[in-house]
Amino acid sequence: MARKRQYTAWAAALAAAAELSRRSYDVTITFGNTPKVDLLCSVPDGKQFKVQVKGISFRNALFIQKHFLEGALEPNLFLVIVLLEDNKPFQFFIMTHAEAQDAWRAIAYDSTGSPVLVKRGQRKGLTTKEGCEGLLWGSFKNHENRWDKFPKNM
Repeated sequence: MARKRQYTAWAAALAAAAELSRRSYDVTITFGNTPKVDLLCSVPDGKQFKVQVKGISFRNALFIQKHFLEGALEPNLFLVIVLLEDNKPFQFFIMTHAEAQDAWRAIAYDSTGSPVLVKRGQRKGLTTKEGCEGLLWGSFKNHENRWDKFPKNM
């Protein structure tokens, strides 16, 4: 039986928070009260960073708010994608905000720099609902377990 979407989202946020905490980061869960940020984190010396968490149940595309991909670049903002396949260990894919924006731009334009026209509602395309965009599996699969991207924990 497929997991409902909100369960996947909560499982992903809690799993990411637990893994960061296990790695000695201080973590606060925002419980959906802050746009674009699911976790507020810091290292013991005080350097702070923010994390947007997305959960997926299958190796496919994920949807993310358009302002995350098109908004101003934030060097202390990260994207953690958690793959929550049934009866398998969680898999974590970590991208900097810049990497996520670059990956989205790579999908949005072809190799000549021309916009790729995608009909709304296409699964393979970019936009499937108003205000959201997507990253394809190939955009983030090579970022698995890249915990080294976070500020160093002394």
